[in-house]
Amino acid sequence: MIIKYYGVRGSIPVSGKEYVKYGGNTTCIVIKEANTILVIDAGSGIRLFGRDLIKQNGFSGHKINILFTHYHWDHILGFPFFTPAYIKGNEINLYGETKYNMSVQDVLKKQQQFINFPVELSGMMSKINFFEIKENEEINIGPFTIQTLKINHPGGTLAYRIEVKNTNCCIVTDYEHFSVPDNKLIEFIKDTNILVYDSQFTPEEYPKYIGWGHSTYDEGIKVAQLANAKEIHLCHHAPEHDDDFIDNNILKKAKIKYENVFPIQEGWEIEI
Repeated sequence: MIIKYYGVRGSIPVSGKEYVKYGGNTTCIVIKEANTILVIDAGSGIRLFGRDLIKQNGFSGHKINILFTHYHWDHILGFPFFTPAYIKGNEINLYGETKYNMSVQDVLKKQQQFINFPVELSGMMSKINFFEIKENEEINIGPFTIQTLKINHPGGTLAYRIEVKNTNCCIVTDYEHFSVPDNKLIEFIKDTNILVYDSQFTPEEYPKYIGWGHSTYDEGIKVAQLANAKEIHLCHHAPEHDDDFIDNNILKKAKIKYENVFPIQEGWEIEI
C-alpha cells in the first residue's frame, strides 16, 4: 500500500513562503495498491494529483475511485479542476453518503451548476459513476477492503479503515473528540499501521472552538495509545498555522508525548 498526501490543509487553501513546508492545499489523500487507485476527498490537492497522473501515465485509460468523507467545501472544491475527469477514456467512480436527501451526484452537480462554474458535471467527458456509501458498510474496491464509521462533525463525517494484505490505514479527519474516550472509534482503528487524525487546533486553542468539529494532537495521541496505532499522521492543518507554528506548537510538543507522531507535509509518500 502506497499513500501520498496531495492536500492536508483544512478549511481553505493557503499560499505563501510561510506555508512551503506543510503545504497549502486542502484534503486529498491518494492510496495505491497494484493498479487500483483510491482517492480520499477532492480538496484542492486533487488538482496536483490529476497533473501527476497524466504526466506519469498518459491522458487516458485511468480508473480512479474517489471516496468522500463529507461534502464541506474544502473537501470537494478541487473536483472541477481534476483534469482526468475531462478526458474521454477515463473512468471516475465517486463514492459518498447521501445527506439531507442529497446524493454525491447531487452535491457535485450543484457545485458545478453554470452560475458557479463554466463546465457542468454532465459536460465532463470521462465516464463518471456514482455509488452511495452507508455507515458501518464494508466496501470492496480491487484489492482494498474499506470499512466506514460515522464520526462527530457538523453534518456528520465518515471515517475510513482501508485494508490490503494485512496492512491498513485509518482516515479520521474532520472529527471532534468527546470529553470521554470514543470507544467506537478506538475499536475501529485498533492496531492500525497509520492513523491519519484531525489536529486543526492545539489543546490551548480548542476551548475557543468547541463545536466546530475538529480535534487536537493531544487527543489524537490519547486515541492512538488506546487503540495501539503504530503511527499518527496529523492532518487538516488550520489555515492560520504556518510552518513555524506547526513545528514549534504541534510537532515539538506532540513528540514529547508520543514518538511516532508526525504533522503531514504535502507531498509525503509512504509505503506500508
